[in-house]
Amino acid sequence: MANIDAAFGFKPIRHFYGSPWNGACKKYFVEATYGTAIFVGDPVTITGAVGVSDTLGHYISVGLTTAETDARPMTGIVVGIEPLLTDLSKTYHPATTAGYVYVCVDPTVVYAIQDDAGATLTGASIGANCLFASGTGSTVTGLSAWELDASTTPTANASYQGTILGVHNKEGNALGVNCIWEVLISTTWNYDSSLGI
Repeated sequence: MANIDAAFGFKPIRHFYGSPWNGACKKYFVEATYGTAIFVGDPVTITGAVGVSDTLGHYISVGLTTAETDARPMTGIVVGIEPLLTDLSKTYHPATTAGYVYVCVDPTVVYAIQDDAGATLTGASIGANCLFASGTGSTVTGLSAWELDASTTPTANASYQGTILGVHNKEGNALGVNCIWEVLISTTWNYDSSLGI
């Protein structure tokens, strides 16, 4: 049976060394001037700015990571959105709205992510480095639409954003287009010397 095409972004499932992910995350700020919506499962990167509503710098500003590459490495993956008191129906963080997101920044966390069917990947991709493709998430579910970029052949390239660890062990998931893979983000780093964090 064919895999279902239903992107959900990056979903944390466990640590690389075997322990279950316990939900640990850090709080970050999204500027009111940031013009793109952010969804659960999206990768974000520190923008290099302190939030204008938090001049003490308790919460550093983030924005979406650029697909394929980024001047700054991924800070982590959004795992939660702080509710907007002005609109509690929102399951995502709307564009041009100040607020907070919760980000998994642990570089040892393994994520499940669907490939984008750009090519049919095989077991030969396991252990190779990969890139990720961006997508606009669902305003209904609040989930990301980021996927593993299957059209760029996974290979031994340390500059690529992730490493494929294997096929995700989930009922109905199989090798083929839209396969769900387990990946480690190889360019995640939540330390930025220019910001002192």
